[in-house]
Amino acid sequence: MKALLALALLAAAPASEQRIDVALSNFKFTPSRIALVHGQSYVLHLTSSGGHSFAAKEFFAAAAMPAADRAKVKDGKIELDSESAVDLHFTAPKAGTYPIKCTHLLHASFGMTGNFVVS
Repeated sequence: MKALLALALLAAAPASEQRIDVALSNFKFTPSRIALVHGQSYVLHLTSSGGHSFAAKEFFAAAAMPAADRAKVKDGKIELDSESAVDLHFTAPKAGTYPIKCTHLLHASFGMTGNFVVS
């Protein structure tokens, strides 16, 4: 009976989040390609060594996330001040490729782009 109860509790427990670290620097995202699995839970840990944005409007619109984390996303992007960090919890949306860019003046044209690839 105890073993059955333990199995039921394990089945009801949420899947653990996988952490993804992304560094924003002049003029790149490291890594620039973020591979995800549809339905998997993640925590995106963004760090910035300068003032940058992490814009992924289509991805953020499609991903499921808690209201507190959704509030960190304004107009499809997250703004980071110099030497700052942001954590964003989400569940990966349907399969596809979603573009990422920095919206600050000329940053994307200098190569500050990337994508989420969801399988």
